[in-house]
Amino acid sequence: MTAQTFPSIADKFIELNQQKIAYKDEGQGQILLCLHAVGHSSKGFSSLYRLASNTFRIISIDFPGHGKSDCTANTISATYFSELVLKFIDTLKLKDVIIIGNSIGGATAIRVASHNENIKLLSLSNPGGLDKRGWLAPLFLNYMVKFFRKGVNDRPTFQNKFKSYYKRVLVTEASVPRRNEIIADAYRLAPLLENAWSGFKSEKEDERPLIKSVHCPVLITWGVKDQFVRWSRNKNAIKQFKNHKIIHYKIGHTPYVECPDLFLKDFQEFINGKTILH
Repeated sequence: MTAQTFPSIADKFIELNQQKIAYKDEGQGQILLCLHAVGHSSKGFSSLYRLASNTFRIISIDFPGHGKSDCTANTISATYFSELVLKFIDTLKLKDVIIIGNSIGGATAIRVASHNENIKLLSLSNPGGLDKRGWLAPLFLNYMVKFFRKGVNDRPTFQNKFKSYYKRVLVTEASVPRRNEIIADAYRLAPLLENAWSGFKSEKEDERPLIKSVHCPVLITWGVKDQFVRWSRNKNAIKQFKNHKIIHYKIGHTPYVECPDLFLKDFQEFINGKTILH
């Protein structure tokens, strides 16, 4: 499987660990580094490029296996992605970075910030790795792995079931065009999703011990209609961030796609209040 036909807005490439990584890089000023969810791509951050190009330099990455980036034989995980992102930051010599991360992109952002004082602020939307775990978590994760394996095995019922599933991931009218693109790629995305949900079972993907090492301000934008990364199972970890603000949206998983205008307003108000812009 190649990833080069997945929808993406990336138009630049860099080689990291002998892999071609695609990204979009526009504007000047405060750096916003955007990290997407599994099965998404840089295209999920299209709305952010509305921000003033003389105030923000917006960089959105296609993770390996996504968008226009090379595929990977690695287990898809925040551990693996964070290593690439740290190299990306170092190679491009990025300074005073704000990271915007969704789902596994949020988990990756937490890992990067815990290892790099150059990260000045995090904006996390339904980040992975903060679930309270316990006996229910492995049952749910195994269920999701088996679900995506049906797509890997080309089961004829998978397309319609994936469509029903994704209507519960991206739930608003604004997200319909992007949601339909993802649904159309159901069978090609299935191996990525099976890989990632298998990886989520690893104890190494528990980001909660890293919270104490994140010292920058953190904006949490949480979609309360998300049935797969639930607020009730993550709220205790979220509240452990030292300097944070929580905003709830009546959406599913991805505010930049589901309620972009509201997210941009809240995001700008938060970072302006932190006076970190150049």
